[in-house]
Amino acid sequence: MTLDVFLLILRLLGIVLLYLFLMQVIISITRDLRKTAEVNLDVGELIVVDSGPSQIAPGTRFKLEPQTTIGRGPTNTIQINESFVSAEHTRMWFRKGVWYVQDAGSTNGTYLNNQPARAPLQARSGDIIQVGFLRFKLSNPLDERRK
Repeated sequence: MTLDVFLLILRLLGIVLLYLFLMQVIISITRDLRKTAEVNLDVGELIVVDSGPSQIAPGTRFKLEPQTTIGRGPTNTIQINESFVSAEHTRMWFRKGVWYVQDAGSTNGTYLNNQPARAPLQARSGDIIQVGFLRFKLSNPLDERRK
């Protein structure tokens, strides 16, 4: 076997090993992304506990996304077509296992456990979020698993 043939075999072996390594990296990343997606699929929901003057029935459930907006406008994650709800009324976001609630400059305000949410406030499972006259209970599966 000549030196040229030996070097060619080494190069081919190096390429094969490189592709095997890249394939392992891709498999690992795919597994991590699937696990993350499974966790993010069920980040919580809002359950109507008091509908005020609206036609929404108590017990109605609204699924939350990691970035959720509530309002009358068509671009909101949760669209509530009631006159006392602003076009974009409330913002909610999920970071590192914690929900945050903040009013989006609405006319009738957003409250977390009867406290105005002008600045971001941390919310936990069972907390009451009030959007105008609607009162919701936050159901966060991650909080409930910790109990």
